[in-house]
Amino acid sequence: MRTHRSRPKSGWTPVSNRDVAQNYTLSLKAKGMLLTLLSHPDGGGMTIERLAYLHKAAGGKGEGEHAIREGLKELRAAGLVAQTKERKDGRWRTTTAVSDTPEGLLSLLKQLAPGSDFQGA
Repeated sequence: MRTHRSRPKSGWTPVSNRDVAQNYTLSLKAKGMLLTLLSHPDGGGMTIERLAYLHKAAGGKGEGEHAIREGLKELRAAGLVAQTKERKDGRWRTTTAVSDTPEGLLSLLKQLAPGSDFQGA
C-alpha cells in the first residue's frame, strides 16, 4: 500500500494511531463515528438525531439512530466517549464527552464535572 498524507493548516481532525486509527478492536463504524464527533467544535450541540439527519440529508448511507447508539456504546466501552443524563425543568438532557484517547477523556471529565456520574469513563 502506498500512502499520501496531506497536512492542511485547518479543516482536519488528528486522531491517535494507538487508540483509534490502528485499534483493531474498534469497528470501522465506531471509528468513523468518533472522527465525525471529533470534527465538530467543542460545545457544538450534536445529538444522535442530528447526526442521523445530517448523514441522510447529505445522501449518505443514513445510519439510523439505533446504529448510532450502538456505535456510541462501543466507544464508551473503549473509554473514548462518556455520557451523563440530568433532568432539568422536566426534560432529560444528555451531555456527551468525546476524546481520541482514554487519557484525554478522563482529563476532559475532570474539567467538566469533577465527581459527576459520567457513564463510560
